[in-house]
Amino acid sequence: MARWIILFSITTGTFMANVDATAVVVALPTMAREFGVEIDSLQWVLSAYLLAITAVLPFFGKLSDAIGRKRILSVGLLIFVIASLSVALAPALAAMILFRVLQGIGAGMFMATITPMALASFPVAQRGRILGIIGSTVAAGTLLGPALGGVLTGAFGWRGIFLINVPVGLIGAIGTLVLLPKDSNKWNRAPQLDILGMTLFIAFSSTLLLGLGFAPRLGWSSEVVIALLAAAMVACALFILRELTTASPLINLRFFRRRVYGWGMLAAFLSYILMLFPAFLFPLYLHDVLGWSIGLTGLMMTCQASAMLLVSPVSGWWSDRAGSQRPALVALAVMVLTFLAASFLEADSSPWLVAALLVLLGVSVGLFSSPNISAVMGDLGQDHAGVANGTIATLRNLGRSIGVALTVLLYQLFAGSPATAEIPADRFLAGFQGVLLVGASLAAIAFLAVLFMYRAGSATPEPRCRPLVD
Repeated sequence: MARWIILFSITTGTFMANVDATAVVVALPTMAREFGVEIDSLQWVLSAYLLAITAVLPFFGKLSDAIGRKRILSVGLLIFVIASLSVALAPALAAMILFRVLQGIGAGMFMATITPMALASFPVAQRGRILGIIGSTVAAGTLLGPALGGVLTGAFGWRGIFLINVPVGLIGAIGTLVLLPKDSNKWNRAPQLDILGMTLFIAFSSTLLLGLGFAPRLGWSSEVVIALLAAAMVACALFILRELTTASPLINLRFFRRRVYGWGMLAAFLSYILMLFPAFLFPLYLHDVLGWSIGLTGLMMTCQASAMLLVSPVSGWWSDRAGSQRPALVALAVMVLTFLAASFLEADSSPWLVAALLVLLGVSVGLFSSPNISAVMGDLGQDHAGVANGTIATLRNLGRSIGVALTVLLYQLFAGSPATAEIPADRFLAGFQGVLLVGASLAAIAFLAVLFMYRAGSATPEPRCRPLVD
């Protein structure tokens, strides 16, 4: 029983960290009115947080092996709680974004330690089960974020989204401090940390997101946008060169040469980008076009998360018996068709139709994630499961960051103006429908990537390790 209490304690923070990645989307109209800004300016409230997690997660994963995981986890929880309180009390948007970066650093610290700490607390025979629980916690937090954000905003205002982290985080911290064994006082040999690689990765992701974020306002011909995107290309090239030549890479790019691993990671990365399209747009559609309250909007968004949680075990059972190819392809086909169908929503569409589309999006995510990640993990085998798991976590947060920036950028391209609170329905729908059509195209590319994973003439790869639900 004690080990399950430990698992609950250390995954509490992970759940809240992923809730915070998407919970604010429902509150964007309220925050825009309070701060006197347009909604597209608030993309940095999401992007800054996800980018901070992405940047520090690999670094603190390696550092925790050297100085102790409990130390990193405890400090991360403390930073997360303090930063959450600071975000809730932020008097201006600039201060809020700054505290969101700090919150992301804290979240990245404990997210980097949770998986190895959980596995160390359980027998090897239960490893697959524990990985599945952690992965489900991550996905549930991401998809339930808009729903919980809507309920909390409707009841307490948008600041309640972050204030709730304080008692929940303290509960997790108390459980961690009391139940987890102490770290060894004798530190291990200093790890081989790819500081240069991490710096280049941060430079690449930061300049890319800043370039995409400023493009809607300044235009593609702006010197600032051109300089940022050029810097992103240079940083990306230098990062690839560094990772291919160093003995201890931040991300082992050589593994991407493997057919299953490489194409599977591409499909997963696209799915993480697509996860933010409906999470960002549907709350605005329900609130500003259909005229729903923020509370009801949050409850409607639970359809997607509930469907995903119900379908995930079925997809694992299906892939165990039929292999990973069929459920992954069916999932992406459903995703393509659902994005296409959602692009036809109008100002008078039935709430039942909206609910059905959200359910289908949840079904597609639930069907795809477990089989695809199972195949990717299995392609490397148990010896490199940690490498694959770390890369997946990095791509997940980078993909979600790009998903936010890409949604805002595409929306303006199709709507002809930035997203604002109380925007005319016809203008909003032009941007809404255009983004969803692009989403259908990206889902189709992911479908093709899975086809390349299992191209003719090769046997369907079966996982050599237990499935990991993401």
